[in-house]
Amino acid sequence: MNRRLGLAAALLALLAPWPAAAQGRGMVPVQGQLLSRNRGPVPGVTVVLVHSVLGRSTAATTDAYGRFGWNAIPVRPEPYFLEMYWGQKLIFRDQVLVREPVVLQPIVL
Repeated sequence: MNRRLGLAAALLALLAPWPAAAQGRGMVPVQGQLLSRNRGPVPGVTVVLVHSVLGRSTAATTDAYGRFGWNAIPVRPEPYFLEMYWGQKLIFRDQVLVREPVVLQPIVL
């Protein structure tokens, strides 16, 4: 009986972190919007996040409202670089800290 209780306790200790991982605490959404100087949306721009250790995210493309985003970006202590490309040309680059869900202020170019 004691052996079963010990085994059950050990199994619970191993599985205790699982709900936190299942909830995706290590992954958060990152969202933003690209606007023109006259505050109109800019669709069709390629957006990536670049991290010094993890590399490049999958590319997102701004939609008809200029919005872009990712559902699951790893939380990291080091900053990411948010890069925007019009075709092959880099048109914007800035640092973004991803330590919790991120909703960026609209980026105006």
